[in-house]
Amino acid sequence: MVLKIWGRGPGIADPCPLPQTPTPNPVKGVGSGCGGGRRTIVPPVLPHIVLFLSLLLLAAACGKKLDPLPPEAVLPASVKEFRLVQEGEGLLLSWKFPTENQLGQPLAQLSGFILERCESTGAAPVQGCLVDFVRIADIELDYPRAGVVKDGAVYYHDRNLAPGRRYYYRAAAYDPSRYPGEWSRVLSRAWGVLPRAPDNFKAEAGDRVAALAWDPVRYLKDGSPVRDLAGYNIYRRSGAAEFGKITPDPVDGTVFQDVAVKNDVEYTYTVRAVRKIGPDFLESENSATRTVKPQDLTAPPPVLNLVAAPTTKGAELRWEPNPAADLAGYRVYRRAAGEPQFTLLTPSLVTRPYFVDDRVSREQTYYYYVTAVDDSERANESLPSEEAAVSF
Repeated sequence: MVLKIWGRGPGIADPCPLPQTPTPNPVKGVGSGCGGGRRTIVPPVLPHIVLFLSLLLLAAACGKKLDPLPPEAVLPASVKEFRLVQEGEGLLLSWKFPTENQLGQPLAQLSGFILERCESTGAAPVQGCLVDFVRIADIELDYPRAGVVKDGAVYYHDRNLAPGRRYYYRAAAYDPSRYPGEWSRVLSRAWGVLPRAPDNFKAEAGDRVAALAWDPVRYLKDGSPVRDLAGYNIYRRSGAAEFGKITPDPVDGTVFQDVAVKNDVEYTYTVRAVRKIGPDFLESENSATRTVKPQDLTAPPPVLNLVAAPTTKGAELRWEPNPAADLAGYRVYRRAAGEPQFTLLTPSLVTRPYFVDDRVSREQTYYYYVTAVDDSERANESLPSEEAAVSF
């Protein structure tokens, strides 16, 4: 017979073994460690209870022996997709609900989450164990008084931040007994005074391009000079979509050309100044927004090898197909001998390189040219082809 007394169960890693003191309420007070789960403190076992359990085990010793199940194993596993990003004047933490317990089985009961934070001086991450985690949010699913719970995910804004500090966060789910499950990994960010937002932001549309420009940022929001400016991040959205960053790294200068755009589509831009604080970037708030709509300004190439011949149906015109990728069709123009100007014969575009003019008269000479038209909103038209003449 083997008597096992369980403390921590599998799946609750604790890389920083520290002395623990019993805590009456398992989700109140100050945590410890650096990303491992919270220790479950078991009250002292009375001698007569130990004796009673020993007798029960002896009585069952003749049967099949099974390892006892650690009570922690049925607690929630770690939260999913734990993330930390800057959002304006604060930090946004988000994560998704765990779907399994620590045995890898479907999670049957989930009541809420706890979020803890600790901090250190300076921008560099602390190496080794972290202590003094303090609870900053208890998010109950039935009545979330902190954070936002939406579509199986949790969002929490931390705005209680001080410059010159680095903040570390971890989160854990708890069951109806309010015992926390496995802790998430620890995420951290340095914090400082935000740079001022760029002024005089301008945007100009071109052909498949949007040209952006703004004034350089030289000061922080508190009026002090910025000495660690890393550059600028450009954000763009189209239609009702959210803004998305289009520059993987901050750009150095104060001009930018966005060539990853389509013509005849409306785009809105904003720019943020970026500080480099330790290993992290700290962005300003958004500049003013500017909206542009790139347009196709390039016409198709001219039509080549136009020929005209008299037939019983009229004047038959043929030419080589135009190679423009955005070709919408062709326009045919005619001028009779003695007329000063050409007249459009085809208000609707001709879609094939062939046309018959059946409105001709005998004893008359006609002159023709053809243009190619693209499918843009501007309907860009090529230069005229060479003229072709036919007499009846």
